[in-house]
Amino acid sequence: MTVQIALRLDEGLAESARTAAAATGTNLSEWIRRAIRREAAAALALQARAEEDSRAALYTPEQEDALMAVRRSRAVAAFETWE
Repeated sequence: MTVQIALRLDEGLAESARTAAAATGTNLSEWIRRAIRREAAAALALQARAEEDSRAALYTPEQEDALMAVRRSRAVAAFETWE
């Protein structure tokens, strides 16, 4: 079953999305579908990782904060390459 969803994007974001879609050789709708799939997969992976990490206290709070800061910066860097 297909569901239609309307999105409102400002002009800059819309142009960025169109440019990115063209660069990948796809249309805007398919590019947005892929972006949504990536975001959903990333959220699921982050949730799974959080559940895994919460099972046992392996680190002190300070070590955990430092580890999460490194993970966050790596994730941000990875996602910035998709834009």
